[in-house]
Amino acid sequence: MTFTYDVQKRKANRIAYRILGSVFMLITALQGITLFKGLSKHPMLTMIFAVILGAYGLYLFAMSFRRQAFNITYKFSEEGMLVIHHYGETMYTFDDIEFITMVIPDDSLIYYLLNIKAGKYIYTIPFTNKREFCEKLYDFVNERIKHDED
Repeated sequence: MTFTYDVQKRKANRIAYRILGSVFMLITALQGITLFKGLSKHPMLTMIFAVILGAYGLYLFAMSFRRQAFNITYKFSEEGMLVIHHYGETMYTFDDIEFITMVIPDDSLIYYLLNIKAGKYIYTIPFTNKREFCEKLYDFVNERIKHDED
């Protein structure tokens, strides 16, 4: 038995994160110029603001290139989980999967989430209007992974 699920991501979101991160880094550079020229009335406050804003801009820019910012296809089979992403493919056996959790925010909501920790990555898989498929996939994976005995 195999399950295949595609998670589509919008290119516009990645572009927006890159633009916003670049704008924050540009503001940081401009604030740095005012600091070095001595034009700032409150140099310590300006420096703190610039460092925080620049770090957040760099974070936004870098996170727009992570695996989960692009379209991902998940394929679950008896061998394990195959993740097909923008940078290639990654195969995880069920021994590599540390845990799986199903998040049901509220019964009245239309979406469900699966969180799967495999290796150093945590994959969050959203399911909209697909409760039965989410539960079936959760049961399929949960039966095959190792569980710590308490």
